[in-house]
Amino acid sequence: MRHKWLLAVVLIVLLTACQSKGPPTDNPNSVVNESIVPEKGQPAFPQLGQYWVIDQCGCFSQGKIEMADQIFEKLRQDGIAEVIVVCIKGVKNKGPLNDEKIWTTALGRYLRLGDKKANRAIIWLIRPDVKPEENRVTVEVSTKLYWWTAIDYGPALEEAADYANAGDYDGLLESLVRNTDESLRYLWREHQDEA
Repeated sequence: MRHKWLLAVVLIVLLTACQSKGPPTDNPNSVVNESIVPEKGQPAFPQLGQYWVIDQCGCFSQGKIEMADQIFEKLRQDGIAEVIVVCIKGVKNKGPLNDEKIWTTALGRYLRLGDKKANRAIIWLIRPDVKPEENRVTVEVSTKLYWWTAIDYGPALEEAADYANAGDYDGLLESLVRNTDESLRYLWREHQDEA
């Protein structure tokens, strides 16, 4: 009788240990909100994987992705913001209620970006398949980052668009990462008491 009880305990422990806990990622936001779906005619939302950069187009080199990931992870660990870059084709402007900004906002809600307490998140959307005048680079900023305004991210957006229009996507990623990190850290010193 004692052996059966011990065997049952061992089996329960083994079964519990072998159950999957979710996707293999260090990202704390790996659980998505499946009730959020893209508007009609827009591509499916990508999943966050190992990095804070989602490159569905193969535009970025692995070295630049890893560099960006390290800096974005440090921004997250320092409690400043969660920042991702998404490079994807197919996100189109289909009118005022179904465009790249709506898609990007919904993506942030789908991925549950921004920790539950602070809710500070930034999404940089790169669309290599659209014309330059259709905004190849778009940024979406959560409302809790009210202190990071267009005056602050405008130069980063402009510089990144120049790289995108020249077809230099590694330069674009490096530029976005550098400018985002520098401006967030500079402004964070002034506003962290408000957070």
